Amino acid sequence: MNEHNQNSEASKTPFQVMYWRPKRLSRAGLWAGMIVSLSGMALVQFWPAKVSPEHREPLIAAASKAESALKVISDVHQQQGLPAVAKLDPQRSHLIGPSMTLVTSKLGSLESKQTSINPNFAAVVVKWFEEAGVKPGDRVAIGASGSWPALNIAVYAAAETLQLKPTIILSAASSQYGANRPEMMWVDMEKHLHDANLISFRAKAGTYGGLYDRASGMPEQTRQLLADAMERNGVPMLSSTGLRDLIDERMALYESEIQSDSYAAYVNIGGGSASIGGTEGNERWAPGVHTDVADDQPLPNCVAARMLAKNVPVINVVDAKSIAEQYAMPIAPAVHPAVGECDVFGRAVYRRSLAGVVMGLTWLMMAITVAPGLVLHPLRSWQAWRKPAGDPCETSSMPKHVELMI
Repeated sequence: MNEHNQNSEASKTPFQVMYWRPKRLSRAGLWAGMIVSLSGMALVQFWPAKVSPEHREPLIAAASKAESALKVISDVHQQQGLPAVAKLDPQRSHLIGPSMTLVTSKLGSLESKQTSINPNFAAVVVKWFEEAGVKPGDRVAIGASGSWPALNIAVYAAAETLQLKPTIILSAASSQYGANRPEMMWVDMEKHLHDANLISFRAKAGTYGGLYDRASGMPEQTRQLLADAMERNGVPMLSSTGLRDLIDERMALYESEIQSDSYAAYVNIGGGSASIGGTEGNERWAPGVHTDVADDQPLPNCVAARMLAKNVPVINVVDAKSIAEQYAMPIAPAVHPAVGECDVFGRAVYRRSLAGVVMGLTWLMMAITVAPGLVLHPLRSWQAWRKPAGDPCETSSMPKHVELMI
């Protein structure tokens, strides 16, 4: 018996074991089915529909304003003979500062700073303003940072586009690769943007920034450079010397500006100790909009926590790389991105109706291939029923289900 089985297995060719098809389904039919299915899937994949936000105009306007602001800053640097460092700044944006200067407060991520040189971040901020319920003409409080000049531009451009009324307190010092040139810090850039009529507002006050928001651990020469930058641009320095007192002073200034009004949102830019609670705060609040906090989670003492306690939404603008990944923007692009190139302006989605048709056709072809009798027999029966009596054409019997292909 064993010998018989062995002879039988030996007599089979590999094709007898591996391939089969319906008896009366032609090879051309099989190819047609495969081509239809693959073509349909390719059509679904490469012919998506574009879903655009309801109000696209403010997004484009904010990104365009940010683009103009980026160009102004680049032109000012060139006019003053401040070169871009090609190795650090492949876009030649002039918004990537040196690795280390006298006003550099701490380490920074070069890749994330390079990613932030993109005008479309302004459109993301407009979207976040809308999510937070901010409406044109509302008052917003802003804590800007010298570490992220391009993100400052994005927030300023969004606020200007929506005609908001911002109260801004900035931190002068900068981490690596930010606005950390002593001769061209963020407070200088802000004034150039105002003078170019790109923004209609300026900071109400500033601090040294850096550790504890008062440049702790930095030499006296650094503190003098920071103070000089504030003075030459006419921005008063907050006078408190401790972190808690600086937070109190910031809150007092914000409150003094609103009069009988209220803030629609607080925008933090970067990782300032007083504004967001430094690293601890940024680990607590991811980039985006925050409207409440869990009662069981302790919060750092900072302006953002106090604003949330007053039911003011917090918009945290930090970690450019994370934001870029969320909205399909390039990471550390060597070529300057154009306005409108990210998912916030609309995204591609599969056409559901087309996908449904393709899935139906694919299922039908598979059913005919695997069980032709179940599909073709009812169809032929229906055709025979519709033919008049005496029709010379006879309904052919269904083929056998499956046979081996030899």
